[in-house]
Amino acid sequence: MAVDAATHAVIIADGPSGEILSELSFAATLTPTELAVTPDYTKAYLPCAGTNGKNSLLAVNLTSMSLYSLPLDIPYPAQFVLAEADPASAYLAEPSGSLHHLDLTTMSTKLLGTPLAKASCVGLATHDAKIYTAWEHSAGGTVMEIGTDGTISWQYDFAGIPTNIISAGSRLIVPFTNTAFTGEGVALFNLNRKTSSPAVVTIQCPSCPSGLAAYPCHAAVAADNKTAYIVNEDGASIFTIDLETAKIIDRLAIGRSLSRLYLIPESQLAIGTSNLFADLSLIDLAGGPPLAVTNTRRQILSSIALLP
Repeated sequence: MAVDAATHAVIIADGPSGEILSELSFAATLTPTELAVTPDYTKAYLPCAGTNGKNSLLAVNLTSMSLYSLPLDIPYPAQFVLAEADPASAYLAEPSGSLHHLDLTTMSTKLLGTPLAKASCVGLATHDAKIYTAWEHSAGGTVMEIGTDGTISWQYDFAGIPTNIISAGSRLIVPFTNTAFTGEGVALFNLNRKTSSPAVVTIQCPSCPSGLAAYPCHAAVAADNKTAYIVNEDGASIFTIDLETAKIIDRLAIGRSLSRLYLIPESQLAIGTSNLFADLSLIDLAGGPPLAVTNTRRQILSSIALLP
């Protein structure tokens, strides 16, 4: 399942054959910023920024293959995530960092909080009944645990600039890029030991010209939550990390910019998406360049979903 920005449509295609099963159009004034699917794979949500200032939350019924706009006014959706414990709830962050709860049953929104200082929310994740946020600000980065009432229950400040936050069972994976005081890497937080410092994995980029940032920006996590594949957007590479030992166990040079990675279950294959190229790459995680790259006039947004 993907979004084609060229035709303003949600595309549902058969993976092995590539045959398009359904193509659902939406208004040309809307630009989806995320694609989130419920755990039972019956519904998908697309928060959209409106060029006319009117933002929308689109829903796709994956049973009837229909798309519709929810009767819900939303702020600009810079970040969006469904609640892990309750798929009828979602959380949205504005570019300013203001955090909102969206009740998808009552079709209502509630402001949970606004940063006291200038900060940008660069990622949202949920685990159990908690919300986890990654923030970029003038001093570097901050990771926070927030209750459903908006109360901050834990936070950790570090020198790097976070680019995302990914929940993997009892761990948080926070890729970060460099500042004048730190290099690039990934911070691994153990939610069972939040008072301790995170394990930090330094990202090297041997295939990059000297001085060029790797820009770790996304992580795909294996089903057992023991292995993470870190996408380096500027470094055109993927690093494999053992989450239990916090060590790099493999480096894969892709040769083209990737923004997100999606693992194909029960295989060594993955699909990479690219903000730069707006296409899809089929990647063998055992090594080598991409096996295939889509060659169409479609402009695929970097957020896709693999459906069973």
